[in-house]
Amino acid sequence: MRIVRAIAAGAAALCVSVSASAAPGWTATGLTVSPSDAPKVVAALDALFDSEVGRKAPGRIVLRAHLADGRNPETHTVVVLFSSAEEREKYQAELNGTEAWAELTSTISGLSRAPGSTMRGVIAWNYGDRADSDVVWVNHYLTTREPAALMMAMNAYSQSPGGQAQPGQVHLSAVIAAGPGGPSHIVSVGFASEAEMEDAMSQQQQDPAWRAMVDTINAIGTYHGATLQRDLKVWGDASVEDVTDTGN
Repeated sequence: MRIVRAIAAGAAALCVSVSASAAPGWTATGLTVSPSDAPKVVAALDALFDSEVGRKAPGRIVLRAHLADGRNPETHTVVVLFSSAEEREKYQAELNGTEAWAELTSTISGLSRAPGSTMRGVIAWNYGDRADSDVVWVNHYLTTREPAALMMAMNAYSQSPGGQAQPGQVHLSAVIAAGPGGPSHIVSVGFASEAEMEDAMSQQQQDPAWRAMVDTINAIGTYHGATLQRDLKVWGDASVEDVTDTGN
Protein backbone atom coordinates (compact mmCIF):
# COMPACT_ATOMS: atom_id res chain seq x y z
CA MET A 1 0.00 0.00 0.00
CA ARG A 2 1.32 3.41 -0.91
CA ILE A 3 0.99 6.28 1.51
CA VAL A 4 2.22 8.86 -0.97
CA ARG A 5 0.78 8.20 -4.44
CA ALA A 6 1.32 10.10 -7.67
CA ILE A 7 -2.07 10.50 -9.32
CA ALA A 8 -2.25 11.63 -12.93
CA ALA A 9 -4.89 14.35 -13.02
CA GLY A 10 -5.51 17.08 -15.52
CA ALA A 11 -7.93 18.94 -13.27
CA ALA A 12 -7.38 22.63 -12.67
CA ALA A 13 -6.57 23.86 -9.17
CA LEU A 14 -10.25 24.83 -8.65
CA CYS A 15 -10.48 28.26 -7.05
CA VAL A 16 -6.74 28.44 -6.43
CA SER A 17 -5.08 31.58 -7.77
CA VAL A 18 -1.79 29.74 -8.42
CA SER A 19 -1.10 26.51 -10.25
CA ALA A 20 -1.74 23.26 -8.39
CA SER A 21 1.93 22.33 -8.68
CA ALA A 22 2.93 25.45 -6.75
CA ALA A 23 0.16 25.33 -4.15
CA PRO A 24 0.45 23.58 -0.79
CA GLY A 25 -1.28 20.23 -0.88
CA TRP A 26 -1.84 16.84 0.67
CA THR A 27 -2.45 13.18 0.06
CA ALA A 28 -4.64 11.10 2.35
CA THR A 29 -4.60 7.30 2.49
CA GLY A 30 -7.13 5.39 4.55
CA LEU A 31 -6.26 2.28 6.55
CA THR A 32 -8.50 -0.35 8.10
CA VAL A 33 -6.69 -2.03 10.99
CA SER A 34 -7.76 -3.76 14.17
CA PRO A 35 -7.23 -1.91 17.49
CA SER A 36 -4.48 -4.34 18.44
CA ASP A 37 -2.61 -3.60 15.20
CA ALA A 38 -2.76 0.20 15.47
CA PRO A 39 0.54 0.35 17.45
CA LYS A 40 2.19 -1.67 14.67
CA VAL A 41 1.22 1.03 12.17
CA VAL A 42 2.86 3.65 14.38
CA ALA A 43 5.97 1.47 14.72
CA ALA A 44 6.18 0.97 10.95
CA LEU A 45 5.99 4.71 10.33
CA ASP A 46 8.53 5.32 13.10
CA ALA A 47 10.92 2.93 11.37
CA LEU A 48 10.60 4.72 8.04
CA PHE A 49 11.07 8.22 9.42
CA ASP A 50 13.94 7.13 11.64
CA SER A 51 15.78 5.84 8.56
CA GLU A 52 18.27 7.88 6.57
CA VAL A 53 15.82 8.57 3.75
CA GLY A 54 12.93 9.10 6.15
CA ARG A 55 14.75 11.84 8.03
CA LYS A 56 14.87 13.83 4.79
CA ALA A 57 11.07 14.10 4.61
CA PRO A 58 10.37 17.73 3.68
CA GLY A 59 6.71 17.95 4.69
CA ARG A 60 4.51 16.96 7.61
CA ILE A 61 3.18 13.41 7.94
CA VAL A 62 0.28 12.78 10.31
CA LEU A 63 -1.40 9.56 11.41
CA ARG A 64 -5.00 10.27 12.38
CA ALA A 65 -7.51 8.02 14.11
CA HIS A 66 -11.13 8.11 12.95
CA LEU A 67 -13.44 9.07 15.81
CA ALA A 68 -16.63 9.30 13.73
CA ASP A 69 -17.08 8.66 10.01
CA GLY A 70 -20.43 6.96 9.50
CA ARG A 71 -20.31 3.73 7.51
CA ASN A 72 -16.70 4.16 6.41
CA PRO A 73 -14.85 1.03 7.64
CA GLU A 74 -11.47 2.78 7.70
CA THR A 75 -10.00 3.31 11.14
CA HIS A 76 -7.04 5.58 10.38
CA THR A 77 -5.80 8.00 7.76
CA VAL A 78 -2.22 8.89 6.89
CA VAL A 79 -2.10 12.52 5.76
CA VAL A 80 1.00 13.81 4.00
CA LEU A 81 1.16 17.61 3.80
CA PHE A 82 3.64 19.27 1.45
CA SER A 83 4.48 22.78 0.28
CA SER A 84 4.16 21.95 -3.43
CA ALA A 85 3.63 19.04 -5.80
CA GLU A 86 7.22 19.44 -6.97
CA GLU A 87 8.45 18.92 -3.41
CA ARG A 88 6.27 15.82 -2.99
CA GLU A 89 7.29 14.25 -6.30
CA LYS A 90 10.98 14.84 -5.70
CA TYR A 91 10.88 13.17 -2.31
CA GLN A 92 8.71 10.29 -3.52
CA ALA A 93 11.25 9.59 -6.26
CA GLU A 94 13.95 9.37 -3.60
CA LEU A 95 11.80 7.03 -1.47
CA ASN A 96 10.97 4.63 -4.29
CA GLY A 97 13.23 1.62 -4.36
CA THR A 98 14.65 2.10 -0.88
CA GLU A 99 14.60 -0.73 1.64
CA ALA A 100 12.92 1.51 4.23
CA TRP A 101 10.01 2.29 1.88
CA ALA A 102 9.63 -1.37 0.85
CA GLU A 103 9.50 -2.44 4.49
CA LEU A 104 6.82 0.15 5.30
CA THR A 105 4.58 -0.74 2.37
CA SER A 106 4.92 -4.46 3.09
CA THR A 107 4.04 -4.00 6.75
CA ILE A 108 1.06 -1.73 6.08
CA SER A 109 -0.27 -4.07 3.38
CA GLY A 110 -0.13 -6.95 5.84
CA LEU A 111 -1.94 -5.02 8.57
CA SER A 112 -4.72 -3.37 6.58
CA ARG A 113 -7.85 -5.53 6.39
CA ALA A 114 -9.18 -3.87 3.24
CA PRO A 115 -7.86 -1.73 0.37
CA GLY A 116 -7.64 1.88 1.52
CA SER A 117 -8.99 4.97 -0.18
CA THR A 118 -6.56 7.53 -1.56
CA MET A 119 -7.28 11.22 -2.10
CA ARG A 120 -5.18 14.15 -3.19
CA GLY A 121 -5.91 17.86 -3.00
CA VAL A 122 -4.47 21.36 -2.90
CA ILE A 123 -5.13 23.93 -0.18
CA ALA A 124 -6.89 26.88 -1.76
CA TRP A 125 -7.51 29.17 1.20
CA ASN A 126 -7.32 29.22 4.98
CA TYR A 127 -7.69 31.42 8.03
CA GLY A 128 -7.23 31.28 11.79
CA ASP A 129 -4.24 30.44 13.94
CA ARG A 130 -2.52 27.54 12.17
CA ALA A 131 -1.12 26.04 15.36
CA ASP A 132 0.50 22.62 15.61
CA SER A 133 -1.39 22.14 18.89
CA ASP A 134 -4.68 21.64 17.02
CA VAL A 135 -5.17 17.86 17.02
CA VAL A 136 -8.93 17.37 16.49
CA TRP A 137 -10.17 17.72 12.91
CA VAL A 138 -13.65 18.01 11.44
CA ASN A 139 -13.58 17.45 7.68
CA HIS A 140 -16.62 18.62 5.71
CA TYR A 141 -17.03 17.09 2.23
CA LEU A 142 -18.94 18.90 -0.49
CA THR A 143 -19.35 19.25 -4.22
CA THR A 144 -19.98 22.69 -5.62
CA ARG A 145 -20.77 24.05 -9.04
CA GLU A 146 -19.41 27.48 -8.10
CA PRO A 147 -16.04 27.26 -6.31
CA ALA A 148 -15.49 31.02 -6.43
CA ALA A 149 -18.80 31.60 -4.64
CA LEU A 150 -17.83 29.01 -2.04
CA MET A 151 -14.61 30.85 -1.27
CA MET A 152 -16.42 34.20 -1.14
CA ALA A 153 -18.99 32.84 1.33
CA MET A 154 -16.30 31.40 3.59
CA ASN A 155 -14.24 34.58 3.39
CA ALA A 156 -17.28 36.69 4.33
CA TYR A 157 -17.89 34.54 7.41
CA SER A 158 -14.22 34.64 8.40
CA GLN A 159 -14.41 38.44 8.55
CA SER A 160 -17.62 38.53 10.62
CA PRO A 161 -17.46 38.89 14.44
CA GLY A 162 -18.31 35.20 14.87
CA GLY A 163 -15.71 34.12 12.34
CA GLN A 164 -13.06 36.27 13.96
CA ALA A 165 -13.87 34.80 17.37
CA GLN A 166 -13.82 31.17 16.21
CA PRO A 167 -10.95 29.17 17.73
CA GLY A 168 -8.70 26.92 15.72
CA GLN A 169 -7.95 26.96 12.01
CA VAL A 170 -9.90 26.45 8.79
CA HIS A 171 -8.59 25.13 5.46
CA LEU A 172 -10.47 24.96 2.16
CA SER A 173 -9.05 22.30 -0.16
CA ALA A 174 -9.82 21.72 -3.82
CA VAL A 175 -9.80 17.96 -4.47
CA ILE A 176 -7.70 16.94 -7.47
CA ALA A 177 -8.44 13.21 -7.30
CA ALA A 178 -10.75 11.15 -5.08
CA GLY A 179 -12.21 8.54 -7.37
CA PRO A 180 -15.65 8.52 -9.02
CA GLY A 181 -18.29 10.31 -6.98
CA GLY A 182 -15.76 12.00 -4.71
CA PRO A 183 -16.20 15.55 -3.38
CA SER A 184 -14.87 18.58 -5.22
CA HIS A 185 -13.85 20.34 -2.01
CA ILE A 186 -13.09 19.63 1.63
CA VAL A 187 -13.28 22.11 4.50
CA SER A 188 -11.01 20.99 7.35
CA VAL A 189 -11.39 22.66 10.73
CA GLY A 190 -8.77 22.05 13.42
CA PHE A 191 -9.29 22.42 17.17
CA ALA A 192 -7.14 21.92 20.24
CA SER A 193 -9.69 19.55 21.80
CA GLU A 194 -13.11 17.99 21.33
CA ALA A 195 -14.44 20.29 24.06
CA GLU A 196 -13.25 23.34 22.12
CA MET A 197 -14.84 21.94 18.97
CA GLU A 198 -18.21 21.34 20.62
CA ASP A 199 -18.25 24.81 22.18
CA ALA A 200 -17.41 26.45 18.86
CA MET A 201 -20.13 24.51 17.05
CA SER A 202 -22.66 25.48 19.68
CA GLN A 203 -21.80 29.15 19.21
CA GLN A 204 -21.98 28.88 15.43
CA GLN A 205 -25.53 27.57 15.48
CA GLN A 206 -26.65 30.86 17.01
CA ASP A 207 -24.70 33.04 14.56
CA PRO A 208 -26.63 34.56 11.60
CA ALA A 209 -23.38 34.97 9.64
CA TRP A 210 -22.66 31.25 10.01
CA ARG A 211 -26.16 30.32 8.89
CA ALA A 212 -25.84 32.65 5.88
CA MET A 213 -22.64 30.90 4.84
CA VAL A 214 -24.25 27.46 5.21
CA ASP A 215 -27.28 28.57 3.19
CA THR A 216 -25.00 29.79 0.39
CA ILE A 217 -23.03 26.52 0.36
CA ASN A 218 -26.24 24.49 0.19
CA ALA A 219 -27.52 26.66 -2.67
CA ILE A 220 -24.45 26.20 -4.86
CA GLY A 221 -23.70 22.52 -4.30
CA THR A 222 -24.18 19.31 -2.35
CA TYR A 223 -23.00 18.62 1.19
CA HIS A 224 -21.85 15.02 1.68
CA GLY A 225 -21.31 15.00 5.44
CA ALA A 226 -18.37 15.21 7.83
CA THR A 227 -15.78 13.05 9.56
CA LEU A 228 -14.09 13.55 12.92
CA GLN A 229 -10.43 12.62 13.34
CA ARG A 230 -7.68 13.02 15.93
CA ASP A 231 -3.94 13.27 15.35
CA LEU A 232 -2.09 10.34 16.88
CA LYS A 233 1.47 11.10 15.84
CA VAL A 234 3.35 13.49 13.55
CA TRP A 235 6.59 13.00 11.61
CA GLY A 236 8.71 15.57 9.77
CA ASP A 237 10.12 18.91 10.86
CA ALA A 238 7.61 21.11 9.02
CA SER A 239 4.93 22.93 10.98
CA VAL A 240 1.30 23.22 9.89
CA GLU A 241 2.01 26.84 8.96
CA ASP A 242 4.99 25.79 6.82
CA VAL A 243 2.95 23.41 4.66
CA THR A 244 -0.35 25.30 4.40
CA ASP A 245 0.76 28.79 3.35
CA THR A 246 -1.59 29.92 0.59
CA GLY A 247 -0.53 33.55 0.72
CA ASN A 248 -4.06 34.79 1.44
